[in-house]
Amino acid sequence: MLDIEQREQTGTAPIVHYVLQSIRLIVAGEQADRSDSDGSDNNDKESFELLFIMSGTGQGKCYLQRPGRTLSVDPEVLSCSYYRVCFVTSGNDAASSLLPDKQELACAPFAKTMELLDELYGLRGASDQLGLFQRFARFQELLFLLLSQNAPAAEEKGTDIERHGVEHSIRHIHQYYRELLTVEELASLAGIDRWKYTRLFKEATGQVPLQYLNDVRINQAKKWLASADDKLLDIALNAGFSNEYYFNRRFKQTVGMSPGQYRRSRKGQLRVVAPYLEDFIVALNMQPIAQYWHAKWGKQDYLGLNHIPTFDENGGNFDALSGYKPDLILLMDRYEQQQYSQCRRISNTCILREQTNNWRTLLRTVADYFGRTALADDAIANYDFKARNASHRLSQIMKGETVAFLRISADHIIQYTEEGQSFVSTVLYGDAGLRPHAAVGVASQANRPGMFNLSVADLRALTADHLFITFDKWHSQAEGKERELLERPEWHDLPAVRNNRVYEVDFLTWMNNGIISNGIKIDDILRSLA
Repeated sequence: MLDIEQREQTGTAPIVHYVLQSIRLIVAGEQADRSDSDGSDNNDKESFELLFIMSGTGQGKCYLQRPGRTLSVDPEVLSCSYYRVCFVTSGNDAASSLLPDKQELACAPFAKTMELLDELYGLRGASDQLGLFQRFARFQELLFLLLSQNAPAAEEKGTDIERHGVEHSIRHIHQYYRELLTVEELASLAGIDRWKYTRLFKEATGQVPLQYLNDVRINQAKKWLASADDKLLDIALNAGFSNEYYFNRRFKQTVGMSPGQYRRSRKGQLRVVAPYLEDFIVALNMQPIAQYWHAKWGKQDYLGLNHIPTFDENGGNFDALSGYKPDLILLMDRYEQQQYSQCRRISNTCILREQTNNWRTLLRTVADYFGRTALADDAIANYDFKARNASHRLSQIMKGETVAFLRISADHIIQYTEEGQSFVSTVLYGDAGLRPHAAVGVASQANRPGMFNLSVADLRALTADHLFITFDKWHSQAEGKERELLERPEWHDLPAVRNNRVYEVDFLTWMNNGIISNGIKIDDILRSLA
């Protein structure tokens, strides 16, 4: 750590602070000052002076007098009660330049200003080291409150001053979230009318002020829950909540689980059920207590969760989950309201409302529930590195040869093309960078871009150099019926079949959109083509 002298020698920014000389309380109607404890006036020609008017016509106003200048204040204002604060700078130009070159300063919220002044006045006689440090810290806080809202940007006009006002109120929320903050106080701090402030704040943040404040408090609480074993009441109070009950209720509304469950999740102790999201759970170094299973498709064998019991989520009845005693049920938004109600009766239930085919976004969303965003970012970085290497290697091998992917069931042949954002296409034609074969057949009636239904006759137009296939048992009435296509002459006439360039891949691995399944897709592609 560099001290002030070392910082100046190395060319880095010097530390800026201010030294309190005295604080005096002048009460209306009284002749005598109530000064600091030693009764001396330490002020000199280098001193700055601040006046904070506490009553009368000037209540709420603040004035700054620079050294060598005369302060012009209405005598009627000075006949009221006020605090008089004298201080000097730390001795460098940066400290002086931060002080605004005007007499009347904004000092909102004035209640906060008075709180700091009262505390400073109470510490005026401090002599022990802790008391002296507390007085120093509170005075720096007071100066920061003034400087941050009287910066040069505040002199701008129109929308600029409003934007800076909202930004200043946001910084104030992050600094003083522990305190009781009102929209009126924040609007006053921003210098914007109350009715207009909420609209501008929402335009800037996407949230109304109190909702934003609640999220700041919750995020601070999440950090403490993850890193310390403090009592929930202490965390609630330190985060700005008035009591533990209200904290618990707001935390659960925002996060989807109680503070205690959130803390256990950070220690790997949370019992989670996340049907068809197990890929993300395992990628975050966790294990579900029950895993997805489908009567036709089976379970996601590629995850290696053979020791984890299965749950038939396609059956429609989620009551069976109660036997696993989950702390949290995490669901994608693709079920019926009745199923959500069943889950809520069993345990805390979180629903991922945002529909996205972007697995990176979904992984980060899931990771945020369990405080594992850094782990998610590392996993994504490793995947991207793997994909770039694979794409480079394949570009040197394939030489423009085309690739197609078919999903084959007993009565359907579906081709996935580059036009869509399907789980297959984003890896095959995006991450791996392979050249797709043109679409064959008829576009899917299910409004799914990039998916085409093929008849057996359409196969004549499928001239791809390489063909990846997977078999879907959903429509099969008998075991193996989905493979009958392989016996047809139209199949044997395909160029990829004649040249022995057909590669069968696991259904659930390729039909899933998780980071682990996508990594295995790349492995399958390299093993088949490289």
